[in-house]
Amino acid sequence: MKPTFFTILFLFIFHFSADAQSSTEKMTIASITESSGAIEKYDASEKTLAKNFKKKEKELKKVKLLSEKLQKRLILENATIISNANLPNFQKAEVIETAKEYIGTPYHFGGMSKNGIDCSALTLFAFTKNDLVLPRTSRAQSKIGRKIKKSNAQPGDLIFFKTNRRRSIITHVGLITENHDGTIKFIHASSSRGVIESSLDESYYQRTFAKIKRIIE
Repeated sequence: MKPTFFTILFLFIFHFSADAQSSTEKMTIASITESSGAIEKYDASEKTLAKNFKKKEKELKKVKLLSEKLQKRLILENATIISNANLPNFQKAEVIETAKEYIGTPYHFGGMSKNGIDCSALTLFAFTKNDLVLPRTSRAQSKIGRKIKKSNAQPGDLIFFKTNRRRSIITHVGLITENHDGTIKFIHASSSRGVIESSLDESYYQRTFAKIKRIIE
């Protein structure tokens, strides 16, 4: 039996529709693939931009910290009232300023924070926060540096005391903040009053004074 005209027409339309559907599917898959590639490229670009932004942010923070440090140094350069003469370098001024940040902190034997601190921890922090290393105890700190006469004492020098009954060993340390016409003032962590500034003219400190050592030349 010969196929009728309508049968041939139906088969032609069906075949055409199948081809068209197949082509559409291929185009859709191609579009999705191209789109996925575009998204991947976009994501990679975004990651690069984010990475560069973080890098710039870190650089800006470094510049800001450097700027703040330079401003601090300029202020300290003008603040000559903490010394009877111009300070030889900024490190001494910075060490003193760091120690002064602890004024009012209560005394705590073995303490190493603003919740409680002892004398050698105060000097330790004042130095180490300015890239200078000190031993932990006052006795060990007294064994380093160069011994200085009272008359030649300068801000930034360490001053030591023998406060135990037998007065045989170093038990206390402070940081000299001023030597004005022989009147020496120092900041220290007092066991009874916490971090304060005292004078060597006070009878107790005159009686227990041991020596002065220079760490920063």
